[in-house]
Amino acid sequence: MITRTLAFAVAVLLSVRVAAQDTLQDAAVSAVPKPVPQQPVEEIVVRGRRMSELEADLRKYVQEFVGKVAAPAAGRGYARWHRSVCVGVHNLQKDAAQYIVDRVSQAALDVGLAPGEPGCSPQVIIIFTTDAKILATYLVKHNKRLFLPGMGLGGMARSRDALDAFATSEKPVRWWDVSMPVDARMGSRAVRLPEDDSAPVVNVAGPSRIHSGTRDDLQQVIIIVDGTKLHGTTWQQLGDYLAVVSLEQVRAEADLAAFDSILNLFTNPAAYSGLTDWDRSYMRALYAYDQERTPPLQTGELVTQMTYRESGKDK
Repeated sequence: MITRTLAFAVAVLLSVRVAAQDTLQDAAVSAVPKPVPQQPVEEIVVRGRRMSELEADLRKYVQEFVGKVAAPAAGRGYARWHRSVCVGVHNLQKDAAQYIVDRVSQAALDVGLAPGEPGCSPQVIIIFTTDAKILATYLVKHNKRLFLPGMGLGGMARSRDALDAFATSEKPVRWWDVSMPVDARMGSRAVRLPEDDSAPVVNVAGPSRIHSGTRDDLQQVIIIVDGTKLHGTTWQQLGDYLAVVSLEQVRAEADLAAFDSILNLFTNPAAYSGLTDWDRSYMRALYAYDQERTPPLQTGELVTQMTYRESGKDK
C-alpha cells in the first residue's frame, strides 16, 4: 500500500515538474522580443555645390548687373571722379540742402574721394524744382554745350538721343554726366576737340595692349529732382539715391528689379532704407579697378572686383 502510494506521489511530482518546465519554457519564449517589421524610411538627398560653381554663378550675376547699370560714353571706359568731388544743391532750404550734400559727400568719402570744401565750385549740380521737364527742356535748348561739350565728340558725353530722353523724361530724378579721356599721368585732356589747333600728346610708359595710358574722368553731373514726384520717400533714401547717380555713370532706363539696389527706389520705396550692400560693393569696385586698362579689360576687372567683394573674400 505504501509502495503504491509512493509510486503515485512520484508520478504526480513528475507530472507537476514537467508542467512547470513547460510553463517556464512558454514564459521564456514569450519573453523574447519579437522582431518589429522595418518601417520604410524616406530618402533624404543632400546636394552640395563646389565653391567654384557658386562663384561662377555670382560672377555671371554681377556681369549682368554691370551690363545693365553702367552707361559709359561710346567707345570709352567707365568714368569716375578723380581724387575729389564738389557737390552743390539748389532750390532747397539750407538745412535740407546741406543734408543732401553731406549724404553724397559721405558716399564719396567711402570710396576714397575727398569731398569738396565749403565754397568749392560744384561739379555735381543737384537742382530741385516743381517741374523738372520744363527746366530740363529749357536747359538743353539754351545750353546745349553744357551737356555736349565738343558737341558730343571725343568720347565726352552720351548721344543726342540720350539727351533728348533726359529732357523729356517723366521720372522723379533725371541726370546727365559728362566725362573726358585724360592723360593718366598728367591729367590733361587726351582728345582733340573741334576748336583745337592740334591733337594733344599723351604720355605712355611703354607700348602695351593692356594699358592705354589714358583714363576717363567725370567732369560734371547735372541732376534735376522733381519735388512733386517724391511721394513715399525719405530724405535718407533720396540722399543715397542721389549719391549713386552722382558718383557713377548710371543708365537712366536700366531695369534693375532683379538686383538689390537703391536705384529701384521709385518702383518700391518701402524696400529700401538707403544704400544696400550691393550698391556699396559696386561703388567700391568701380573706384578700385585699374582705369588705364582698355575698355574690354576694364569690364572684366570691374566684375572681378565686385565678385570678390560679394563673395566675402575682402573681409
